Amino acid sequence: MVLGVIMERKISVPLYAGALIISLVIFIIGIFVGQIIDASNLQTISEDLSHVSQKVASINLLLLMEDNSSSFCPVYMEQLQSIDQEIEIVGHKLTYLEEEKNIYDSELKKDYFVQEAESYLLSKKAKQLCNDSSILLVYFYSNVDCASCQDQGIEILKARDELLGKGITVKIYSFDGDMGSSVAESLMTQYNIVSYPSIVVNGAVYSGYKDSNAVSSIIQSMVSE
Repeated sequence: MVLGVIMERKISVPLYAGALIISLVIFIIGIFVGQIIDASNLQTISEDLSHVSQKVASINLLLLMEDNSSSFCPVYMEQLQSIDQEIEIVGHKLTYLEEEKNIYDSELKKDYFVQEAESYLLSKKAKQLCNDSSILLVYFYSNVDCASCQDQGIEILKARDELLGKGITVKIYSFDGDMGSSVAESLMTQYNIVSYPSIVVNGAVYSGYKDSNAVSSIIQSMVSE
């Protein structure tokens, strides 16, 4: 008497091969879509920088039209605020792509530094021409050999936000000194920057890591002068 029937399970080679092919196709499509999204993000950043560049050119044109005149100060200040906000957004986008997606575009980053430098120089002009009380902070860092640079950037932002609550406006401009940017290197030469991290606050140089309290103290001492 037969108590059970043993069924042989046969492996279907075509079935497994088909599943493997489908998996590979999905994987390849995923990579392709990811590359398209990354390229789209870089293109968006490039367009954002072009928009900032147009605003910078407009302010420069006004300065040429009315040299050493404060009549356009309301326009300068409004446009500079908009430029600073857009540049900061671009900076966050670039940082996200670098730190989270491991995507680096050195030429795009250099273009970003150019726009930052132009905004910084215009802000210096506005301080003289329009009696702007904003504090200008230039941060020099390196992504190559600086263990504390990322933390320093966080502390600077923390200090900026805390001081804003006290009615003190701090404009931040950051430059990677080891990226090969002629703009960053020129600014480093101007301020004699020889180590990272370093900050320049209204023209005064401070080298070495400083927490948010130290950064705030430096800035507040300048405000009280």
